[in-house]
Amino acid sequence: MNLNLDVDLARRMTEPGDVDAALESAKAEYRRLAALGPDDGDWPVTGWFHCAEAACQLDLIKEKAAEIRQNAEVFVLVGVGGSNQAARAMIEAIQKPGGPRIVYAGNTLSACEVARVLQAIEGKSVYIDVIAKNFETLEPGSHYRVLRAAMEKRYSKEEMAKRVILTGTVGSRLEEIAKENGCTFLHFPLRVGGRYSAFTPVALLPLAVAGLDVDAYLEGGRAMEQLLAKTEGGIAAEYAAVRHALWLRGFRVEMLTAFEPRLFWAEQWWKQLFGESEGKDKKGMLPASMINSEDLHSMGQYMQDGLRILTETFLSVDDPGASVVIQPDPDFKDGFDYLDGMDFANINRAAEKATLHAHAAGGVPCVVLRLPRIDERTFGLVYYFFMVACALSGRLLGVNPFDQEGVEEYKRSMFAALGKGGVKGR
Repeated sequence: MNLNLDVDLARRMTEPGDVDAALESAKAEYRRLAALGPDDGDWPVTGWFHCAEAACQLDLIKEKAAEIRQNAEVFVLVGVGGSNQAARAMIEAIQKPGGPRIVYAGNTLSACEVARVLQAIEGKSVYIDVIAKNFETLEPGSHYRVLRAAMEKRYSKEEMAKRVILTGTVGSRLEEIAKENGCTFLHFPLRVGGRYSAFTPVALLPLAVAGLDVDAYLEGGRAMEQLLAKTEGGIAAEYAAVRHALWLRGFRVEMLTAFEPRLFWAEQWWKQLFGESEGKDKKGMLPASMINSEDLHSMGQYMQDGLRILTETFLSVDDPGASVVIQPDPDFKDGFDYLDGMDFANINRAAEKATLHAHAAGGVPCVVLRLPRIDERTFGLVYYFFMVACALSGRLLGVNPFDQEGVEEYKRSMFAALGKGGVKGR
């Protein structure tokens, strides 16, 4: 099964002809992306477009992951933003049993959080995977230093070489460090930006260490790639077109909503993808997220009655993944007898349906993306769908969806404040 996109409740709130015009432009942009070659301007940043090209070193990844699962008690994933979001979203959502505890580092400058990471590895058998495309980002670089210092107290140089995996671009300082220390080096493809790295070794090694089925995951990505190729962008172009038509109507925030808490980190991945890709030239919808039903008791109020600048995209999951039936308890008199015999899966589905209709009736343009279930193949479908849709949506806005000059600006200011040589503040 593939994904199903329903944009009817959103389309009715656009101007006549806007969606159709945007869809034709999105399809044209898809054809351009699909035809890119080495002489084209975007070719250096679109290595993610073909899953088979992005998913390199798969045999080495599987071999190293098997070693880590056998020997490690703790596996530390050191990366920030696009260097860990895709893997973390899947690992936290699917949660396969067995293997080492996975700890996330390199994503904060909080002394308290760094201390917690060091505490988590104390006295444990540890492997770390340091992911940094050019090894210039402060968070993973600084965390690698303190983790290295902690591990060197316990492991020989030879053992360190086995327990440290470095993932970066060919020719980077990280590759040099790998060669100098005999560490396994995995490729962060030069033609792939961090937020588009979901099908590269950046994500594949952590997924394999967590015991997830990387072959099923890649099959999902390839299936969506093939589907979109047959339909000139298909549902990805349609989603991008509807977003653009709503942007033209003055909608400025997109809320990604799920009634499945397992999708919390997937929403975080989505926010980075769209925020970093489209937030340029004073353009782009602000990507926000809700996990319901909890957030219905806070943000639900704003969605229903707040300023009408918000659109909403529902991630709806067909297979609930579990069944819990509420048993009758007539003697307790708690007032919830109307739930007797109901499954929480059906209760949750009813809440989702009611919220969709209430928000749409209240003037919120609503899109529904239906997922068959939460598993590796579905994540492959979802990631590829959103990456293509984001690229097309950015092009419709007239921005470059593959750069991130705003991020680079804050980095320059931070490096200057910290006294990094050769960097001047602005």
